[in-house]
Amino acid sequence: MVEVKVRFKSRGRIPHNKMLIGELASRSGLTASAIRYYEKAGLLDAATRESGRRVYDATALRELLLIQFAKATGFTLRETKLLLRGFPAGTPPSRRWKKMATAKLTELERTVARARAMKRMLESVLSCRCQTLSECAQKLGKTSRKMTAAPSHGLTKVNHRRARVETGK
Repeated sequence: MVEVKVRFKSRGRIPHNKMLIGELASRSGLTASAIRYYEKAGLLDAATRESGRRVYDATALRELLLIQFAKATGFTLRETKLLLRGFPAGTPPSRRWKKMATAKLTELERTVARARAMKRMLESVLSCRCQTLSECAQKLGKTSRKMTAAPSHGLTKVNHRRARVETGK
């Protein structure tokens, strides 16, 4: 009599120092689809395959932690890829972070300045007493023509009030 043993590919053993995508997802706090996306985008080294399943080592977890940190600090996926893969081999992390963080801080300062200007503009229209949008647009147009080019490209509280005073309303 012949005895048949069934061995499905998905039943293979994974070494203790390796993990499947589900475990990596659980340990990193990401979804498996996010991990596959990062792998496809080139941010994460491609997993080895054993019995058709993605198998990762501890390096993948560390890379995912770096990706999450970069994302939390405002780096785009493209910038994150540059941070992880865009420097010559052997470039110390400190040099990578310094270069990338310096550029990101400059960008962030511009964003903060723009947000402050937007806030001032919104605060200025809180005191608007215009009866129609057309009237408001006319006043805003007069005010913006008198302004000099500024980083905010917008109105300040003083400018909006000045427009109201000049038109007598």
